[in-house]
Amino acid sequence: MKIKAFIFFICLAHYPYQGSAQSVGMENDPYPLFFLQKNLTQLLINDNISPPVASRNYVYPHIAAYCILAMSEKGIPITNAIEHFPSITWDVPGNNYSPSFAASVAFYQVAAAMIYTQQPFTDSFSVLLNWYKARGMDSVTFRVSSKIGNQVAKTISEWMNKDRFNETRNMSKYILLKEPGKWQLTSPSYLPAVEPYWGKLRPLLCNGLKEIDQFEPIAFDTLERSDFYQEALNIYNIKRGLTEDQKEIASFWDCNPFAIKPIGHINLIEKKISPGGHWMNITGIACKNTKSDILETSKAFTLCAISLFDAFIITWDKKYLYNYLRPETFIEQMGIDNNWQPFIQSPPFPEFPSGHAVVSNSAATVLTLLFGNNFSYVDNSETEFGLKERKFNSFYEAAEEATISRVYGGIHFLFSCELGKKMGRIIGTQIGLKIKTNK
Repeated sequence: MKIKAFIFFICLAHYPYQGSAQSVGMENDPYPLFFLQKNLTQLLINDNISPPVASRNYVYPHIAAYCILAMSEKGIPITNAIEHFPSITWDVPGNNYSPSFAASVAFYQVAAAMIYTQQPFTDSFSVLLNWYKARGMDSVTFRVSSKIGNQVAKTISEWMNKDRFNETRNMSKYILLKEPGKWQLTSPSYLPAVEPYWGKLRPLLCNGLKEIDQFEPIAFDTLERSDFYQEALNIYNIKRGLTEDQKEIASFWDCNPFAIKPIGHINLIEKKISPGGHWMNITGIACKNTKSDILETSKAFTLCAISLFDAFIITWDKKYLYNYLRPETFIEQMGIDNNWQPFIQSPPFPEFPSGHAVVSNSAATVLTLLFGNNFSYVDNSETEFGLKERKFNSFYEAAEEATISRVYGGIHFLFSCELGKKMGRIIGTQIGLKIKTNK
């Protein structure tokens, strides 16, 4: 899919900005990135975008913005560590441009080419334009910066469209395997498999990471004395004795963008932030707490987004490789309890490994490399969904809680979470090594 040409920018090419060139303070202010990130997240929630696709929608716009900001500082962009990354240049004479605004334009253009509901995003960007106008950006700077942003967006979009996402849109419909132990559709809506071919996408920094292959699930077995049966029985018993704190943890990390809530004969859709969106928000909290400037903030958002994107590709590859059934299916099929339901709703894709465990620990590893191990913060990512904020003393502590939350929620076996945690930390460490080697 080629990048779309938006009339929005054509119409604003002669917008009558007045005043002197932008101030240094404006250029260092990370507000535009927070603004764009928040509005993109809101659109992904409203459009019910699945967690894997949401990770893609985050990573490419942030990469586009980061490239402009990093190259304007004449440093070595972390994106150079990506083997297949394109050459980023812009054909604009002189230096009379705003890296901040050019980065915002690039972010907007790349994101708008991927989202479904474009008009609200376009409207929100007009609000950001007024923010730049109020800080004195002149018409020449506006036009030159827009041109740079559009050129970089075009390069990133052309590269993005080679990641095999478009090919997966045309692959054959996924067919359930009618074999013992294999994943089956789950209640209450019995939705079809989400992104069964996501594992075929091109990773950014974790291509060919063979170390992940050592982790295999416990062998499926229906004998009561087997390890697998005992794992299922453990989930069943945990649900029976859930404490209020465990319920709060499970709910806080639920992050199901499309949960069905049956009320009588009506099914209501409950929209929430995705797991990736939750960790992108944590990244924003860390940047605000450390008063990071726009380049530091962009680097953090970009690295977190890369860790999520690669983690989802690797996780989804394993999910559909092993194709394990969910606990509720086993508990029902084995007659442990024919009416048993997990505390939170099982998402529509195979069980092993736990996606929350992998992506949370991948993101936590990257954020720890950036901000340190003993980084205390208050996570308010779920307050808009009626949940209390939670305090953490480190990113790993949050990742540990996110990992075990899937056991409390009743949707993952414990071994899937424990091995998923190890996978995620390997992915995050690999990203850190690639970035360090690139310096």
